Amino acid sequence: MDRPGFRVRMVWLWGLVPAIALAEMVMQWRIPRQEPSSDEWKAAARAIGAEKGVNDLVVTAPAWATQGRMSLGALVPVADFGRFDTTRYDRVFEVSLNGARAPETEGLPVESEESFGRIAVRRYRLSPRATVLYDFMQHLGEAHRENGGYTNPVLMIDHWFNPRFVMPVPLKRRTVALTFENVPTGGVLRGYGLIGYRSGRFNKGGPVSLRVFVDGAHVGGASFRNFGPLEPFELALPGRQPATVRFEVSAVDNLSREFGLAADVRRKPGAAP
Repeated sequence: MDRPGFRVRMVWLWGLVPAIALAEMVMQWRIPRQEPSSDEWKAAARAIGAEKGVNDLVVTAPAWATQGRMSLGALVPVADFGRFDTTRYDRVFEVSLNGARAPETEGLPVESEESFGRIAVRRYRLSPRATVLYDFMQHLGEAHRENGGYTNPVLMIDHWFNPRFVMPVPLKRRTVALTFENVPTGGVLRGYGLIGYRSGRFNKGGPVSLRVFVDGAHVGGASFRNFGPLEPFELALPGRQPATVRFEVSAVDNLSREFGLAADVRRKPGAAP
């Protein structure tokens, strides 16, 4: 049975094939031209390096621009790369490809902007920086460790595939304890807990529990669960003298877990220096 309508549709569909091929060729031709050149990345890095301060942050937009991280090099140290938030920085330099914006700069007014071909470098002023009195990760090698633990912080992948710079706490069936001496008190202990992606991807096991002690007295704690919200915990540290701070971390169900902890002691907002 002759079906003219069917033949017309087939001719029309076959006619799409060269059109699709042509569109793909155009896209392949354009994509490399949208990527910044090595010289453009180097020029942007030189400009940032000439102005960046110790407490400034450098981010790329979009975040997956891995070529940028290689080109920026020492401008993005591992602690900045694996940061949890921006509370410890004065300013942020945003290296933008093709007009992209970074989450860290949303809602902030641009202080300055300079273009380097397909790259734009924008500078923003952040909220007043937190005054950090003691960073536990910087003293991890000095800590007394019970039932396991490491001497150096590492990058751990969270469940959104973001790298986080943390003190690794390999949980098994026993509570892991980290004890730090001569920690300044009278401020706020602030930190994050993270169940690593490799441990939490199947969403198995109960939460991980954290308990904090100052000179042997329990001052509080926090609980972290698989795929839970990434929110900071804060505890007031009593006293005004250096003290012993002890972290006790355990898996509630005794299930082995990859866990990471990041914490510091900072001055209370509004407190006198």
